[in-house]
Amino acid sequence: MARHITVVLGGYGCGKTEFSLNLALRCAGGGKRVALVDLDIVNPFFRSGFHPGLLRRAGVRLVVSPYTLWASDLPVVSPEVQAVFDGDFDEVIFDAGGDPVGATALGRYHRQFAGVEELEVLLLVNARRPMCENGEEVMELLGKLQSASRLGVTGLVNNTNLALETTPELLQEGDALLREVSARTGIPVRYHGILAQLCEACVDMALAGEALPITPYTRLGWLDWPPANGEAEGGGALCSPAL
Repeated sequence: MARHITVVLGGYGCGKTEFSLNLALRCAGGGKRVALVDLDIVNPFFRSGFHPGLLRRAGVRLVVSPYTLWASDLPVVSPEVQAVFDGDFDEVIFDAGGDPVGATALGRYHRQFAGVEELEVLLLVNARRPMCENGEEVMELLGKLQSASRLGVTGLVNNTNLALETTPELLQEGDALLREVSARTGIPVRYHGILAQLCEACVDMALAGEALPITPYTRLGWLDWPPANGEAEGGGALCSPAL
């Protein structure tokens, strides 16, 4: 049976997939046996399942919907999901879809989650995304996600960012917001996601939670157009998965 399961929840575009990928890679780098479950069946554009090579090389078991359907927006869940609950893993990470509609897929496994001894359910918050800009909005999202997933959130994650334009000041904004929500709910701030290149600049900020350095993997190719060297890489693919 899986020793520890982490479920990653949040609104659309808050960075769940980037966080899940980086958490899985860090756990695997520490010698743990890791599985990453791509349970996002509502948004086919940013999915951990688009990075099988990256995960395979790191020794992470990827569970995703069948290959012929993984880029579709059909609500198809891999039958392998059931197996990870009984698998011999040290860490299993569930990358859920955004908003309550995405979290609903988790409810299918309510009984299985209830039998997990070490279950961590994280709510990621990006204070620069709509509907997460103040305490009331985050509290409302928290309630909806818990109802849809049939899981109780045990930890908060400050994942405030503007992609590669993120600054230390933005992380401080998110930190203040998550501290407010934590005080109101009693749910601790478990992590703050931070771009790897900003770690040094933020080391003295005393941000709440453990730092998880983030390396972007899901950035769309057209955001970097034209390429610095004048040549396109990846054949103009929608995403840039490390296959």
